Amino acid sequence: MSASSTPASVTRSGTPQPSDGSGGGGVKPTLLAFHGSGSNATIHTIQMARLSRLLKPHFDIISLDAPYPSPAGPGILPFFEGCGPYHRWIPPSETLSIAAMRSGSGSSTLPPEVEDLVHSTITSVAEKGSRVVGLLGFSQGTRVVAGLLKAAEIVQARAPGDAALAWLDFRFAVSVCGSYPPPLVPGAAKALVEGEGGGVLAEKIKVPTLHVQGEKDEWDWAGKLLVEGSFDVGGDAGTGTGTGRGSEVLRLDMGHHYPVKAEDSKKIADWVLSVWKDVGGEGGDVAAAGAGASS
Repeated sequence: MSASSTPASVTRSGTPQPSDGSGGGGVKPTLLAFHGSGSNATIHTIQMARLSRLLKPHFDIISLDAPYPSPAGPGILPFFEGCGPYHRWIPPSETLSIAAMRSGSGSSTLPPEVEDLVHSTITSVAEKGSRVVGLLGFSQGTRVVAGLLKAAEIVQARAPGDAALAWLDFRFAVSVCGSYPPPLVPGAAKALVEGEGGGVLAEKIKVPTLHVQGEKDEWDWAGKLLVEGSFDVGGDAGTGTGTGRGSEVLRLDMGHHYPVKAEDSKKIADWVLSVWKDVGGEGGDVAAAGAGASS
């Protein structure tokens, strides 16, 4: 797939574009997208082109660039040779062995540079008249997504009326080829539960999340650990989202990449629109859009 197939509604670390009218006119709600380790926003935009083509009538998608330099990550070369610089969401100083990844002993705090990036982007989106309602994460980006979802639940439980933390409010997420735990929780939310031995910080994430895992993904074990340890699969204990879905796991015949088959992308898009409808947004089936998403 060439860069020319990039959906027009997906921007690189930018601001939402005006609706083309196919989603009902006006400014569309926004999704933030987080790439994998050793990648960047442009590469991620190309990787998720099939899915974003189905979502763009309903949402604007902003693909963010991680702040830290990195060598090319898993699956980036040779296809994206020369498409750097490559980035990661975790400082290069933090390196973990496979054993440490499996034990969940890595940092659980979202780096301040990433927190500032997300906060400023959400603020910019709001200034344009839109609102960030959901998150898309791939590989290492799924740790950022998980941490932001946990932060939203902490804010709802401890400071629901705090205007300074109102940016931490997300209704759903899609996590593709999940990374290892723990989630990377913003310091602004962690400060609300400082000193607590358990409570909301230790509870599993209940915000509706679709976890797309590849049967042939060599990192499948990492995603399983993140889902099993951090997410409430199939349940909801009162998140305020208006759904009883919790997390769902979609296992597909694929490796460490976004789905290639049109029907698989459609499954994800249909889930997104169904959840969005449940929480008060628009919804529906994407059969018409899915028919042209195989390229």
